Amino acid sequence: MSGLAVTAVARFVLFLSSYAPLFGVFALLDSFGKGAPSIVCAAFAVVGLILPGLVFGASRGLDPQELHVATAQVRDGDALAYIATYLVPFAAVTATTTRERLALGVFVALIGVLYVRAELIYINPLLAVVGYRLFQVVTTGGTSVVLLSKRKFLPADSIISARRLNEYVYWGVNER
Repeated sequence: MSGLAVTAVARFVLFLSSYAPLFGVFALLDSFGKGAPSIVCAAFAVVGLILPGLVFGASRGLDPQELHVATAQVRDGDALAYIATYLVPFAAVTATTTRERLALGVFVALIGVLYVRAELIYINPLLAVVGYRLFQVVTTGGTSVVLLSKRKFLPADSIISARRLNEYVYWGVNER
């Protein structure tokens, strides 16, 4: 798979996986109704849980790049803010009428569009659960990027080996 294809797929997968917990809650609460709507929500949740591993595996075929870190700031709080402002209000919603279900669907779609347009694909609670942290990194060349890393600390003036997931999101490699 080419680098461009991986980055396009990575964007979609990170988006879908960030909503996997929400779809799981929708399925458990029958928010869109019993039967098929709950099964579809459960399917989205399961796919959102599985696909990130496949994308990270596919991105292993990309050549790592060196990021020369001038400064780095932990951005883990962004994931918590995301959960609090977008996911938690939906958790208790159970739409009982067709109008309520349509309204809920429109609202979820609107939040999804805003999430994608604002380039927030790296804010993903599932990645945090498996140990990834978010760093806002400014390179020595002055470029600002987001690094998904399992490191607890990222010192200034360090060099990180990372794979590019999209224009400004990188995944740290060979980390523990």
